[in-house]
Amino acid sequence: MNGCFSFRFEKSSGPRKSLLLFFSGEVSSDSIAKVVKADVEKNLVPANVYVLASKDQQQSLSDLSADITLREEIESFVGDIKEKLICIFFSPDGKIFFNEDSQLISANLEKEIIQSGVIDVFQRRCGVIASQSNYHFLKPSGDHCNAFIRASNLLISSVEVSFLAIGLLPFFATGLKRIYVDTSSISYLVSQALSMSGKFGATLPLIDSFESYAAFNRDYDFIADAESLVLISATTSGGLAQKLVKNNGFVTDSVRNIFYSRLPPGINGIFNIAGALTGHEDSYRANDCPLCKRGSRLIRIVGDQFLPETPTHEQLIIKRADFNKDRASFFKEFATKNILCWSQSSSPSSDFRELYYIDIERVLSEPSPEFRKIFERKVRKNFAIDVELVVSLDDSGSKAFSDAIRSQVGAAADNIKWCSVSELQHNQLVNVGSVVVVAGAITSGGKLLDMSRRLRKMQPTASILYFVGFSKISNSVSLEQVRKDLEQGGHELVVLQKVPMPRVTENSKNSWDIEHDNLMVVGGDDPLGDSESLPEILAQRLSSYGVTNDNLFLPATSGKSLTLRPTFAFWHELELDTDRATQADVYWTIQALIHDLRCRVGKDGLDNFYHATVISPACFDRYNDGVIQAALLRSANPTELDYSVSDDFSNKMLGVIISIVENHAIEQGEAALEFLMAMWIGTMRLTAEDTTKLCQRFGAGSGSADLDFLLNKVSKG
Repeated sequence: MNGCFSFRFEKSSGPRKSLLLFFSGEVSSDSIAKVVKADVEKNLVPANVYVLASKDQQQSLSDLSADITLREEIESFVGDIKEKLICIFFSPDGKIFFNEDSQLISANLEKEIIQSGVIDVFQRRCGVIASQSNYHFLKPSGDHCNAFIRASNLLISSVEVSFLAIGLLPFFATGLKRIYVDTSSISYLVSQALSMSGKFGATLPLIDSFESYAAFNRDYDFIADAESLVLISATTSGGLAQKLVKNNGFVTDSVRNIFYSRLPPGINGIFNIAGALTGHEDSYRANDCPLCKRGSRLIRIVGDQFLPETPTHEQLIIKRADFNKDRASFFKEFATKNILCWSQSSSPSSDFRELYYIDIERVLSEPSPEFRKIFERKVRKNFAIDVELVVSLDDSGSKAFSDAIRSQVGAAADNIKWCSVSELQHNQLVNVGSVVVVAGAITSGGKLLDMSRRLRKMQPTASILYFVGFSKISNSVSLEQVRKDLEQGGHELVVLQKVPMPRVTENSKNSWDIEHDNLMVVGGDDPLGDSESLPEILAQRLSSYGVTNDNLFLPATSGKSLTLRPTFAFWHELELDTDRATQADVYWTIQALIHDLRCRVGKDGLDNFYHATVISPACFDRYNDGVIQAALLRSANPTELDYSVSDDFSNKMLGVIISIVENHAIEQGEAALEFLMAMWIGTMRLTAEDTTKLCQRFGAGSGSADLDFLLNKVSKG
């Protein structure tokens, strides 16, 4: 803490920037030497070094040139101290003078110093609060904006505040009795400026906050006379100042905007911070806001401190309309055919099991007419006659997809070399003119990017076609980035079917992994595990973990597997045979739906940076098939099922769970084990009080040993 604020500023008289050191109190030669040395090492030699302090420090400023140690430091880093060290001081009226002869510095130099210091503080202290794509702000004026200036962010360092206070000094008349501020957060700056002016002795003018536009809604008692001054913290439009002048009788000279980027004619400001903004800070009328039209959520700026409102918690009711046409088209083609699988490895050599696995071989053996039509058309259009080499990824699906292309190409295939990545020899890439890389399905595009690096050994004129059956890359932006990376150099990526799904990496632990870990503690072979044993259904669950596409979810307490009933809202009008639907089909459907809701911006989506949005408990009443409820529980993230954020949400969910557990022996409660498992493994949470109520409700026994086991685990937290 040396009481020094330093920054570079650009003088109009020379190409190099100068360095200014501002001292709010006593001027220290040691501090000057340290700051100059550090600045030169970082920013090279400045044109000049200016030292700015108050008029009270005139003598200290005069003594600097006589300080031998300081002279040596300055001359070693900057140059002749008499030429390079320039001492200046500010008066109580905010004017700046040369210390040597008390001559007023030029208006341009003063403007450059003050403006550069303000911009430096503004940028370092992050004076702009910016929104993100999924939310924007409602200003006190009623306008909407994607960013707003928050002056209090700038008032952190006392020495920086003292520097900013210099700009306020010219506006303090001797007879000033009251200062109105739009936010109490700038009272510190105003108080510091009043103290530095030295005009008011022990009786300083009264500082009162009128809380911005709130003053117009509660008949605030302004006294608009020559003894009053209004200071507005920050503005991008000058609207508040205009309203005060128009409605409250203030003259324009008595209303000042401290930080501003844009002002209407006749309205005054002190510090222009437009140079510190990006130029993309926009405000809109409420009835014509493009951010609202795009689905961005609106957050109010509230209170005397101009803070974003307290985050709220909301419930999202999933509707049939949320299942879009593209999804419906995909499931109409591929659901109920054992094509959409769960937790399978793409190749025998891989230990990683994909949660969302597409059986390419079955796709090709039982193709839908639409997929076959697209496949044949894309092969005819993109498979050039000069293709010399086709390389498939090593998984069985990609190899089957390559074989299907080979059959489609016909006699021309005899002149082409066909192999997988692991079979590819280095000499096969020499003098090859056209290569096709085949992938049955991609999750991230990583294997194709690896392949593109291997193919860099080809001659520069060679062409590469990446031919992909299904892309599961999670969003269009990521897919386009993969496309750009692969297509560098004039190559091409062709994707027959896009089915965006959540990205699950090898290190990700899903609900099944956590469930398995928890069951292993009790029913595994670990001698240090629990002394109790698993009840029948859970013991069987542990022994048959991850076997089939119909083994995703815990069964009903009767042991019956959860199956889909004839009316499935999201397959409405798809003409699918629900009797043939597997649990994997249902899980794929619900996970795709949840994924789309996460990608949606605004109040109708799940992904919200500012507010907590949970899946409404009403969804479990609306979609009451046990298999659908289980799919919702397994598809959602823990934050999307965290009902502990609200007593109301938790109480509603408690009612749902109690009803399901009470009716576990009939269809209404067939997913009871799934609900309690979700609570045990932490993917769903109620408040502590409601969790206790649930466990006490069935303290005498639920009628199922498996339910009682899970209730006991839930009660222990």
